[in-house]
Amino acid sequence: MEKTTNIVVSRYKKNTDFVYKLIDNINMNIFIYDKENPLNPYNIPVNKGNEASVYLKYIVDNYDNLSDYTFFIHDEEYAWHHSNSLIDRYKEAISLNKNYYNVNDLCEDIMIDIIICCNNNKWTDDFMNWYRKYIQDYIPFEKINLRDKNRYGAQFLVHKDVIQKLPKKFYEDLYSWIITTDYENAKSGRFLEWTWHIFWDIYPNL
Repeated sequence: MEKTTNIVVSRYKKNTDFVYKLIDNINMNIFIYDKENPLNPYNIPVNKGNEASVYLKYIVDNYDNLSDYTFFIHDEEYAWHHSNSLIDRYKEAISLNKNYYNVNDLCEDIMIDIIICCNNNKWTDDFMNWYRKYIQDYIPFEKINLRDKNRYGAQFLVHKDVIQKLPKKFYEDLYSWIITTDYENAKSGRFLEWTWHIFWDIYPNL
């Protein structure tokens, strides 16, 4: 049976026609989420958390009915954090047949610097407090070997099996936090950027 794939786009006032070039079979669907656009049924009521609020909302809404794969992406075909176009990156991700594949191949490996090496980073304390409140009970920080897999990013192809290794409540709590937090978007969104790979690449293999 052909595997199903949903493409989830986090859009904010940009043209995203390029995503239709990703469709290559009848088992693919596109979900374009907006911010503060009540005319779109896929809408985040507040512009918070950058793409993270979109990804979390999609998971919460579809947790029990996820496609085999979900391709979570931004609203630009070309950007500084990935080589070539997203169409090329998607084809590569599919060909590798992995449960999790981060397509942001140009992002630096910064998790170690932020969390382990540089205790004077302006966000370290806030990040660790957030992690202890929302993540620690599910994925104890002390069990994670960040020196082994520490590439962060916020565009990836993910299989439903690794998403569902964590309960729906985990994602619901994170979504509630991200749309109500007083942290600026760059900060709240970055916390998830630094941890998606922990949820879906490191945790499933602990």
